Amino acid sequence: MSTTLLDQEQIAEKTQGKQRFVKPSNEPFLIDVRTPQEFESMHIPGARNIPLPDLHKYVDKLKTLSQERPIMLVCRTKNRVKIAYEYLTNHGLTNCEILDGGMTAWVNQGQPVIKGNQGISLEGQVRAIAGGLILLGVVLGYTIHSVFFLLPAIVGAGLLHAGLTDSCLMGMVLSKLPINRIANSPSEKFEKGDV
Repeated sequence: MSTTLLDQEQIAEKTQGKQRFVKPSNEPFLIDVRTPQEFESMHIPGARNIPLPDLHKYVDKLKTLSQERPIMLVCRTKNRVKIAYEYLTNHGLTNCEILDGGMTAWVNQGQPVIKGNQGISLEGQVRAIAGGLILLGVVLGYTIHSVFFLLPAIVGAGLLHAGLTDSCLMGMVLSKLPINRIANSPSEKFEKGDV
């Protein structure tokens, strides 16, 4: 079922098994800024997926919607959502909040979620690639030439920068790869989510 973000203005009902979810009109619009792949694997009922790299396309629509109800930003923990919050507030959106603890806290509290295809999260991909590059650099440094020891040093410096600034260049690059985009992602049409 494909709906638009504007459809959230109406009360929506979704029956899932024996549970019935009713979305009252005074609840916030849930905007999930994770990648489409992460959103597909698990998301909050009623949430809309607008990946962080695409957020700039929807600022005006979100401003209009925020005049009626608050916008609640969601990601896995809180890293990407901080960037989204800062971007939106710097562009004039005032009725905006961050879901405390993100999807991790939501799930740990036993709140309802919709599960789909499971994939590797963006943060998991960053960890796997960083670990692989470090291992590759060490192996090549010992077997081929010591200049390859620069690779683990560069990756380590990148991870240190990411930790200190809450901004991960590798994650931003990975989020643009086709594996992290669902073919014909409805986020381009402002329609990704359930009601």
